[in-house]
Amino acid sequence: MRRAELRVEPGSYAWVKSDSGKQSGRDDAEIGTKLRLHNAEGERPSPLPAVSLILKSTVPTGSAAFRQNRMQPEVGLATEWTLARHVALGANLDAARPVGDDGQRYTQFAVSASFGFDLSLRIGAFAEAFGFVPEISGARRTGYLDTGLTAAISPDLQFDLRGGIGVNGTAPDYFIGAGLVRRW
Repeated sequence: MRRAELRVEPGSYAWVKSDSGKQSGRDDAEIGTKLRLHNAEGERPSPLPAVSLILKSTVPTGSAAFRQNRMQPEVGLATEWTLARHVALGANLDAARPVGDDGQRYTQFAVSASFGFDLSLRIGAFAEAFGFVPEISGARRTGYLDTGLTAAISPDLQFDLRGGIGVNGTAPDYFIGAGLVRRW
C-alpha cells in the first residue's frame, strides 16, 4: 500500500464578474503532500473510511489579479468511503491561514463532499460541492459545484481536468483547472 503522494496544481483559470468589472486569469499554483493515515478494505464497501492528512500551500505564480504575495498554507483531513464497486464518497475538512487584503493572516475553514465514479480501468469522473467559511470581518461564505475527469497515466501518476461554477453569487462565477498527482 502506498502511503504518500506529491501533489502539484498549476492553478485554475478563473473568470470573475463583480461591481468593479470583469477579471480573468490564473490562480496561484499549489504544491503539497497527502499522507495516508488509515487505509480502508480494498474495493469492497466499508463502514470505516480511508483517512489521509493533506498538507499544502499556494505558491505566488498566478495572474496579477489573483496572485497572493505570500504562500497560503493549508492542512486538511480527507476521508473516502467505497459505497459500491466503482463508486466512492469523499469528504474533506480543511483549515487554512491565508493573507487578507490588509496583509494580515486569518483562519478560513473549508468543507467538501464528492462522488467519484470509475468509468473504466484508467478513467474516472467526479462531482463535488464545496464551500469556504472565512473567519474575518466582512467576508462572505462561498459555495461551488464542480465536476471533472481523472486519467490514470500509470498506477502512480494521475492527471485531472475540472470545471465548475459559484452557487451563491460570490466570484469566481466559473472556473476550469487541471492537476497532476504522483504517488510514492
